Amino acid sequence: MVGVTINKEKGNLKYVLLAVIVLILVSVSWVYASFSLLGPKDLGVQYTHEDYLSALEKTGMQIEYEGMTGEELEEYKKNAEKKSIQDYNFEFSEYERKEFTLTAEESTALLNEIAPGFWWFDDLQVKASPDGTMEGSSTADIKRLKEDLYSDVAGDVPLPLPDRLNIYSKGQISVTNNQLNGEPEEFNLGAVSLPGKYMEEESVSVMEDYFPRIYTVVPGLEITSLTSNSDGEFVFDGVIPQKVSVTKKQI
Repeated sequence: MVGVTINKEKGNLKYVLLAVIVLILVSVSWVYASFSLLGPKDLGVQYTHEDYLSALEKTGMQIEYEGMTGEELEEYKKNAEKKSIQDYNFEFSEYERKEFTLTAEESTALLNEIAPGFWWFDDLQVKASPDGTMEGSSTADIKRLKEDLYSDVAGDVPLPLPDRLNIYSKGQISVTNNQLNGEPEEFNLGAVSLPGKYMEEESVSVMEDYFPRIYTVVPGLEITSLTSNSDGEFVFDGVIPQKVSVTKKQI
């Protein structure tokens, strides 16, 4: 009877260990999947085509891509493949000072739809709170970001990153005279929070130096002020091009 009891206990222990191993594997797989296989964090911001048209009208911008404009361009963008900005010529003209506010839906629509083939962030959602806190969530195309904007510093990144990465950020964020100002509260890579040492003042200062490349890629763009108001809207004041023409470079 003693031998039977011992064998039964060993059998139970084996099943417990197996269950623990399975749980560990599932957890690791979930964390790995959260980096890019699963979608980015849902901020509850859903937009319509009307939101995009409203935002575009407020900016005053007119976009032409390879001779396409209006509805023809909108139809083309539905199945547009990702492209490198290095392979195209961008002509920005007729700059004007603009002041406008955008709702979370309008802002999200504009960022997702104005140039999806060239944009480095998929399924992007942004929202602002009356207290000035801003949130952003997306799947970042790390591979193209490194190639298009950060080739000079890509080798200095202290953390190994996949080609695509779900990111989420929250904090007090504003832009003044093209300079990003941030007091981050959260910054997640997939389901993993960025280590505390990368949220300290020195590291934040470095991010503030390099992040503006994403918007200063537009020559002559002047963001005098980008903040939020008590209604949770984004408030923009600056100089932006009214016409953008994009053509493929001739080899």
